[in-house]
Amino acid sequence: MMMSDISQDLLEEILSRVPTTSLGAVRSTCKQWNALSKDPSFAKKHCGKAAEAILVIMLNDFRAQLMSVNLHSNKDLVDPSVKEICNSFVQVFHCDGLLLCVPKENSTSLLVWNPYLGQTRWIKPTSGKPTSNSHLVERYALGYDNNRNHKIFRYLNDYDDNARQLIVGFEIFDLKCNIWKALDVTPDWYKPYSFCGWVSVKGNTYFVAQKILGGGVRTNFLLCFDFTKESFGRHLHLPFDFHPEYGVTLSSVREEKLAVLFKKWNADDMDIWITTKIEPNAVSWSYFLKLDRTVIGIQISVNFFIDEKKKIAVIYSKDRKESNNFTAYMCGEDGYCYQEVHLGESGSRPFVYPYAPSWVQIQ
Repeated sequence: MMMSDISQDLLEEILSRVPTTSLGAVRSTCKQWNALSKDPSFAKKHCGKAAEAILVIMLNDFRAQLMSVNLHSNKDLVDPSVKEICNSFVQVFHCDGLLLCVPKENSTSLLVWNPYLGQTRWIKPTSGKPTSNSHLVERYALGYDNNRNHKIFRYLNDYDDNARQLIVGFEIFDLKCNIWKALDVTPDWYKPYSFCGWVSVKGNTYFVAQKILGGGVRTNFLLCFDFTKESFGRHLHLPFDFHPEYGVTLSSVREEKLAVLFKKWNADDMDIWITTKIEPNAVSWSYFLKLDRTVIGIQISVNFFIDEKKKIAVIYSKDRKESNNFTAYMCGEDGYCYQEVHLGESGSRPFVYPYAPSWVQIQ
């Protein structure tokens, strides 16, 4: 029997079991397999298989790597078939199966990419910057409105040495209309909290922001950028009293819920909450998991994701023995560390993002 004699259904079943990290090799085999791998029916079946494990993207030393994480305790936590998908990028943001990649240096263009379908689009950012000084901080996020139109959000934070004042700007790019425009928004907050991360949930971007009150006191709260209204929502409460010296990290749960990890500097316990309701102007929380920091010895700045059904958290942090190395720890309800996988050395703090493959077409 030749490959051409295999029925379409059987071929779909076979190829649907191929790891997502190997889809590129499938597409390059022949025209038939390339066309099949991009068919929506095959994509749905393959995504169903992929959902049995959790895919994550790790940005480490400006290299983005796609890896499979298996939460069954009798198997390896991290699939050995880790694949580097791009390099020389300082930011990678995930939304709706698409990646927004921001170059490390001399950013002449942004990359919007669907690794699952192999589609890419380069977008030239606006050339204007608030000032000519070297204090500029840029952050990008990807989202979509109620009509599923994808947009890029750009946040600029600069300090003008001559005027001695902070300048903040916001821009948005509509992939369908192919235009950048400045947003007429006056924020009532100071800046995003540095180590929290920006997370996509239901097409909107959530992050923790800071506001300076009287006497220089800072308060922190959850904030949403609404891609439909192209504006910020209300200040949303976090499920704990937040202080600047505490460690807080956000993570998405299949882009439908928001999870937050909270750690005090001198406490042995870490707590994770998950949203029971999440909208631009409303949020409610439920306690999810308590972790014992002394068991895994992790640092204040970590990345994580959870499996809600299995009641498991996977924490990425500095290794408890080798401070230059990073490790993935899988922990359960009792705070016990079931597995740990050493990920090697890193010159900077790695960032980890859960990735859900999809057949969303880039506009």
